[in-house]
Amino acid sequence: MISRVLLTGCLLVCGLARAQRYPWNQPPPCAAPNTTDGRGNPCVYHVPEAWEAKLLRENPQCVSVNPVTVNCSQPVRGSYGQSLMTAPRPGSVPITFTVPSSPPPLGVPPEQRAQADQLWARVNQLVELNRNRDAVLVLLKAGNMGDKRAQATLGRFFQEGKGVKADDRAAAYWFSAAAAQGHRAAQFALGGMYEEGEGGLPKDLHKATELYIKSASQGYDRAQIAMGVQYELGQEVPRSRQKAIELLRASGDSDALWIAQLLADPRTPARFADEHALDVFLGGVRNAIIAAAWARAHPNNGGGGAGQMPHTMSADEYHLHQWKAGGEYGPRPGGTGFHSGPQ
Repeated sequence: MISRVLLTGCLLVCGLARAQRYPWNQPPPCAAPNTTDGRGNPCVYHVPEAWEAKLLRENPQCVSVNPVTVNCSQPVRGSYGQSLMTAPRPGSVPITFTVPSSPPPLGVPPEQRAQADQLWARVNQLVELNRNRDAVLVLLKAGNMGDKRAQATLGRFFQEGKGVKADDRAAAYWFSAAAAQGHRAAQFALGGMYEEGEGGLPKDLHKATELYIKSASQGYDRAQIAMGVQYELGQEVPRSRQKAIELLRASGDSDALWIAQLLADPRTPARFADEHALDVFLGGVRNAIIAAAWARAHPNNGGGGAGQMPHTMSADEYHLHQWKAGGEYGPRPGGTGFHSGPQ
């Protein structure tokens, strides 16, 4: 890898050469009237500062507007981490991203940490204002400085299509960088992509499990739940109900605590063949809980025998049956509803 000193020197030299090709008394090609940043112009790209020199060398139709923006008379050829800066229109996706051939920096240099923190604070402000497109541009700058928070957030934005065109390959690119720096949520998210074979990654449960374990060891609740289920079923790890219960309890998630309670019950089957068998068991217990609650509320229903429900609820019916006092997914023994929000 080229050292940061050499890379900085190259950018300075290339910058001088670009200045000679871009006369100050002439507007850049395709420049939109009365704009300074080219926003809304389909010929303008945001590009990581470290990649701009290479893009300009290999795309003579482009000139530099500033260290992270280039203006081109024709579309860019190649992958340099560039994002096309297009004007937002109703129903349109404002930003696309071309995945570079090399990963972004891992870790912010000490001299840039204050700037990275400022960028991160700005991202939070923009997200609060629902200005996701603008937040992405700031995230790209911070992510290309090596900020793992920005990299993990870019992964989520690209995965969800939040302020950008949804792109699983871009999500995997950014999650991978953040996960390599130990970001626990990115490790979990990247593990999920390996488990499903998304974003151009191979379908690899072993690799996914490695990432889940790293994330769970840092206390990330969703990873703890995932590993709890894998220990219960013996998927890529030795089957261990005790370990499954420990991880489910450690997550603190109300639904996971309920499952841990059931697994600790001596009446629960000693083992489940697969995820489907476990899901069928949990669905049956949920139906029994709802039936008991219904019976207590209707002790003399219809003369058909005390506590008789009109029919047995299926698992799908259960999820649709929202009890006012029970939370989004129905009541739980001892209380709270299902914890459904991502972290």
